[in-house]
Amino acid sequence: MEKNCLNCTNVRKVVMIGCGFVGAACSFAIMQSGLFSEMVLIDADKSKAEGEALDISHGVPFAKPIKIYAGDYDDIKDASLVIITAGANQKPGETRLDLVKKNISIFKSIIPEIKKREFNGVLLIVANPVDILTTVALKLSGLPENKVIGSGTVLDTARLKYELGNHLNVDSRSVHAFIIGEHGDSEIAAWSSANVSGIPLHKFCEMRGYCDHEGNMKRIAESVKNSAYEIIEKKKATYYGVAMAVKRIC
Repeated sequence: MEKNCLNCTNVRKVVMIGCGFVGAACSFAIMQSGLFSEMVLIDADKSKAEGEALDISHGVPFAKPIKIYAGDYDDIKDASLVIITAGANQKPGETRLDLVKKNISIFKSIIPEIKKREFNGVLLIVANPVDILTTVALKLSGLPENKVIGSGTVLDTARLKYELGNHLNVDSRSVHAFIIGEHGDSEIAAWSSANVSGIPLHKFCEMRGYCDHEGNMKRIAESVKNSAYEIIEKKKATYYGVAMAVKRIC
């Protein structure tokens, strides 16, 4: 166990609160990452957390050693990172903002439990609407601002890179472009800084034979913004993309 002597936290211990589609997918991605040696799963349905822990643990022989188990809030105290995915799911036709009242209510039951344990690590908020809930978590937890972060637009940025990679027929890892602002309907694509391996996007598009910059930018930005709605309409939930985003943030 690696401990940080300043606050007695185990820098290799992570806690996942919420074992629904997103929480389970994030836990699976984190198990494969090798970033942690201990992961605790907490859910209102303890049996669900136990089942997910057991299922994910069976993949450990193909990854790096990690202890995964279902726990409770007492297991939080020495963790370096607590990830909160718990909350109501976004349904077809709902916006992320429609979830505000339901998920603030859920947070009012979760965050005080974390505060009671004198948690001194970092809180990572993933539940939607993530920007609002991150602010709620900051106020309820009493933690410093640099200890409460949201997953923000990391997933949206990945979606933009993916769409641009497809559009230009290049490896999306060579695309450097960002979505900024809200993780939601008012998000903004920062086109002015977008590039492919250092080549400005407009110039690279012209090299590929694309000239309708404005039309393509608008189409791709709309596709990125609406991708969650499309996925939810087709399969009722999104979770794999955000799981990879959470692993990246970790």
